[in-house]
Amino acid sequence: MGLKESLAAAGLLVLEECGDLGGLVPPLVTGQAPSCPPEEGRTESLLDMDDPLLLEKANANWYRLSVAAGLFTEADRRFVVAVTPEPDGPSRWVCVELRDPWDIMGRGASDLLGSGYCRPEFRMLSLDGSTLSCGTTWETAISTFVLKSPHCSKTLRAFADWVATGEIGHPAESAAARRWLDSH
Repeated sequence: MGLKESLAAAGLLVLEECGDLGGLVPPLVTGQAPSCPPEEGRTESLLDMDDPLLLEKANANWYRLSVAAGLFTEADRRFVVAVTPEPDGPSRWVCVELRDPWDIMGRGASDLLGSGYCRPEFRMLSLDGSTLSCGTTWETAISTFVLKSPHCSKTLRAFADWVATGEIGHPAESAAARRWLDSH
């Protein structure tokens, strides 16, 4: 399944243009968001994997947290999602619009947005870069969380500093990390 088809299964329409995304926190850097403590602005909702209403609650929590934090609005449901289109290639942001019906945690997590049905592993960012929305899977629970003002996160900035050294990631990701750090 291709990128557009995979995201469409989650209810996300890939858009050709969303403006300049060059100044956003690099997707690789946002991979450290689960390590951000609540003091850095992280708000989380945990659900036990054995919950009989896991899918419904997980999708509802993602939507509620994302709208409240400003990932998108009811009127404008555009944002970017992190993808790595090629193995060993750089991760990048893809502009999408949430369409009805949608299923981020079920069909979405079964492919590009996770490791299986109700096993999310995704990072989404508002178009202005001010809100990060993530899903991750723990041992017995799944987490949906948001991080306001990712540029203020000491955890993300420290990781970006390491990425910028070129020791990890793709060279394009190192350059993007340096640009992001220098711009904030």
